[in-house]
Amino acid sequence: MAWRPPCPRAWSLVFFFLGLMLAEAVHGAGAPAAAPPAPSLAPAEVRVLRRIADMLGMSHWDFAAGPCYGSGVHCDCSFSNGTECHVIEIFLKDQNFSSELPPDFADFPNLLQLDLSRNLFHGGVPGQWARMKKLQGLSLMGNRLSGPFPMVLTKIKTLTNLSIEGNEFHGPIPPEIGGLIQMEKLILSANEFTGPLPTALSLFSNLTDLRISGTNFSGRIPDFWGKLKSLKKLQMEGSLMEGPIPSSLSNLTNLSDLRISDLRGSGSAFPNLSGMQSMRTMVLRKCSISGSIPSYIGSWTTLKHLDLSFNKLSGEIPPSFANMRGVDYIYLTGNSLTGNIPGWLLTRNKIADISFNNFTMGSSGPSQCLPGSVNLVESYSPEMNSLNSVQPCLKRNFPCVASNGQYRSSLHINCGDKEATINGIKYEADTTPKGASLLYVSPGSNWAFSSTGNFMDDNITDDNFIATSTSKLDMPNSELYNKARLSPLSLTYYGLCMFNGTYTVKLHFSEIVFTNDSTYCSLGKRRFNVFIQGRMVLENFNIEQSSGAAGMPIIKTFQTYVTNHTLEIQFYWAGRGTTGIPYRGSYGPLISAISVTPNFQIPLAVEPPKTRDSKRSSRVSIALVIGIPVTAIFTALIIGIYCIKKRRKSLMHKELRALDLQIGSFTLRQIKAATRNFDAANKIGEGGFGSVYKGLLSDGTIIAVKQLSSRSKQGNREFVNEIGMISALHHPNLVKLYGCCTEGNQLSLVYEYMENNCLARALFVEQYRLRLDWPTRHKICLGIARGLAYLHEESAIRIVHRDIKASNILLDKDLNATISDFGLAKLNEDDHTHISTKVAGTMLVFYMREELS
Repeated sequence: MAWRPPCPRAWSLVFFFLGLMLAEAVHGAGAPAAAPPAPSLAPAEVRVLRRIADMLGMSHWDFAAGPCYGSGVHCDCSFSNGTECHVIEIFLKDQNFSSELPPDFADFPNLLQLDLSRNLFHGGVPGQWARMKKLQGLSLMGNRLSGPFPMVLTKIKTLTNLSIEGNEFHGPIPPEIGGLIQMEKLILSANEFTGPLPTALSLFSNLTDLRISGTNFSGRIPDFWGKLKSLKKLQMEGSLMEGPIPSSLSNLTNLSDLRISDLRGSGSAFPNLSGMQSMRTMVLRKCSISGSIPSYIGSWTTLKHLDLSFNKLSGEIPPSFANMRGVDYIYLTGNSLTGNIPGWLLTRNKIADISFNNFTMGSSGPSQCLPGSVNLVESYSPEMNSLNSVQPCLKRNFPCVASNGQYRSSLHINCGDKEATINGIKYEADTTPKGASLLYVSPGSNWAFSSTGNFMDDNITDDNFIATSTSKLDMPNSELYNKARLSPLSLTYYGLCMFNGTYTVKLHFSEIVFTNDSTYCSLGKRRFNVFIQGRMVLENFNIEQSSGAAGMPIIKTFQTYVTNHTLEIQFYWAGRGTTGIPYRGSYGPLISAISVTPNFQIPLAVEPPKTRDSKRSSRVSIALVIGIPVTAIFTALIIGIYCIKKRRKSLMHKELRALDLQIGSFTLRQIKAATRNFDAANKIGEGGFGSVYKGLLSDGTIIAVKQLSSRSKQGNREFVNEIGMISALHHPNLVKLYGCCTEGNQLSLVYEYMENNCLARALFVEQYRLRLDWPTRHKICLGIARGLAYLHEESAIRIVHRDIKASNILLDKDLNATISDFGLAKLNEDDHTHISTKVAGTMLVFYMREELS
C-alpha cells in the first residue's frame, strides 16, 4: 500500500506532544530530581513502643526524633524499598525497671535481640512471647523473675542465645528444652533449678557456651558430653552434682574455658584432657580428684588460669610446669603434693599458691615464707615440723614457737580496715590490699591470714580485696563494718600462740557490697562456707538473709577448742550465689571483724602431781578412819555420799559451763510441755541411757527428748561427753543436737526427731517392720559409712564411736541414716592412725539379712 500523509489534525497533535517532551527535557536538565520519602517506623510498632514506655515509666524515648536512632532501640529500614523501618534490637539493661515483663515485646514481628538484664523485673515470662518467631538472643540476667522454667521459652525455636542467670527460677528443666536445637549459648547459673541435668541438652549440637553454676542440679554428671563437640565454655561450679567427672569430657577438644567445682559423691583420677590444646581457663576445684597432675598441662601454650585446689592430688609438681611462664594464676592449694618445691616456682613474678600440701624441704627448699606472689603457708609435710630451721608458717598447723609465758588468750581484728576501739577493746588493723596469693603476718605476730584466689571475669588485673560501704552505715559500732575483707576463693585467719582451751569466737558480718534499695545492685546473693578448726559451722551462709537487710550487722557466735596453740578460721567460696551483680566478679566470702575471747581463767590452773608424801598422808588418813567407831563411820559415809553426789552434779554443771557450747538450753517446764509431762503415749524408745520421748515445741518443731534414768548405767560423765562430742560435729549422717536440760535433777538431751525411729525397729520389731528394698538398704549402709568416715577421718576432732549398733542408727522420713548415742565415744589422737580399743557398748553383730518379700 502506497504511503499517505496523516490528516492535518493528526499532525498538530504530534507536534504538540513533541513540544511538551522537548520542554520537559530542557527543564529537567537544569533542576534536580525530587528526593524519595524518608524511611519511618511502622505506625503499629510506634504504638507498641509507646505502650512499653508507659508501662515502664520511660520518658527518654523521643518519638518526635524517631526512636530508631538511639536510646537502646535499633531498627532495620531496608523494608519497602527503604521507606519502612522495623525494630530488630532492644537493649534496656541496667535501667532498674520494676514491673512485670511487658507482653508487648511480642508485637515486634522482626525482633532479633532483646536484652533486659540487670533490672528489677518480677513475675514470670509472658505467654505472648511465644509469638516472637524471629528472636535469636534473649537476656533476662539479673532480675527478680521467679517460678518454674518458663515453658514459653521452649516455643521460641529460633533462639540461639539465652541467659536467665541470677533470677529466682526453680524446679526441674523440662525436656521440651531439647526443641531449641539452634541454641549456641545457654546460661542458667544462679537459680534454684533442681533435679538432674536434662539429657535433652545433648541435642544442642551447635552449643558453644553452657553455664549452670550456683544451681541445685543434682545427681551424677551425665555422660553425654561427646555429643557437644562444639563446646568452648563449660561452667559447673557450686551445683549439687556428684562426681566422678565422666570420661566423655575428653571429647570436648574445642574447650577454652572449663570450670567444675565442689562435686559431691565419689572421686576419680584426673580426667584425660590432653586434647584440649586451646584451654585458657581451667578450674577443677574440690572435685575429689586423686593421683598425679598430668604433665601435658605444662605444654598448653594458651593457658592463663589453672586452679586444681582442694583435691586429693599427690606426687610432685610436673617438671613441664616450668614452661608455664605465661600462666597468670596457678592454684594448687589444699592437696597432698609431695617432693621438693620447684625452684622456678619460687622465682616467678606471677600468682602461684601451693599452700596446704605435703612438700619436703630437700637441699634447696625455702626455710621461710616468701614475700610477693607465691603463697607457701603450711606447704610442708608434718615431718618437717621438727626442723627448727624452718619458719612456723611453712609447717603444718602453723605451730607456735613461743614459750608458755608468751601465749595469748584473746584476739580482735578489724578485717579490711584501720585500728578501732570498741567498748574499750582494741581491734587491730587489717589493711593489706592484696590477696590473690598472700600470707600476711601481723606486726605483733599474734595473728595472720592466708588468702587464695582472684576475682574472675571482672577484666581487672589488680583486684581489690577490701570492700568499702558506698553509704554511711547507721548502726552501732559502725567502725567495724565500714570496710570488710573479701575473698574470691579461700581466706584463713590464724590466731597464733593461743592458750589451749575453749574459746568464744564471734564473727562480725555486714553486707556492704549489695545495697538495700530499689536498684539491681540489691539483687546480689552472697553465699559461702565458714570453718573453725576444720569444722564447718556455716554452710551457704547469706549475710543479707541472716541480718535481715543489706547494711545491717550480724554477729555469729561459736564455741571452739584450741589444742595446739593455733586457731584457724577459714572462709571458703563453694561456687554458690550470684557472680555478676552488680558487676562481674562480685562474689565470695566477706568478713568485717573477728573477736576471740577465752572461756577460762588465765593462767590455767594445773593440779600438782601426787608425791610420795601425799601417798603416805593418805595411808595415815585411812588408818585414822579405821579407828573411828562404826556409827561414826556410817554417819560419815552417808554424808560423804551426799557430798559426792552434790559435788558430781556441781562438777557436771561446771564442765557444761566450761564447754559453753553453741546449743540451746531448755527449761524443765519447756520439756514437760513438749512431751506432755513425759506422757507414756509419747514414749518412742528405751535404752541404756533412759527413755526417749517425742515432743512438740511451741514453735512447731518436733523433737526427741532423751531422758537420763536414775537406773542408767551411763551417768553424768557420759551425759557431758555426749553433749561435748555431738555439739562439735555437724554432718548429714550424724544426729543433730538442739540442746539440753540440766534443771534440778533432770538431765535430758533434745535431738531432732527421726520419723522412722531406729534401724533395729525397722528390721526386727514386727509391728514396725519396714519393707526395705536393696537400693534402700544400700543407701542406709552408705549413710552409716559416710558418718563413720566423717568421725574417723574428716572431722577436725577424730572420734571413735565405740557403740555402733542397729538401735543407734536412726532413720528419717526418707530413710536416710544418722548415727546417734555418743555417750561412749572416744577422741582419736592425731598420731594414732590405727586404734585398737575394747568394745565399750553392746556386743552385737550388725547385719541386715531379712528376706525381701
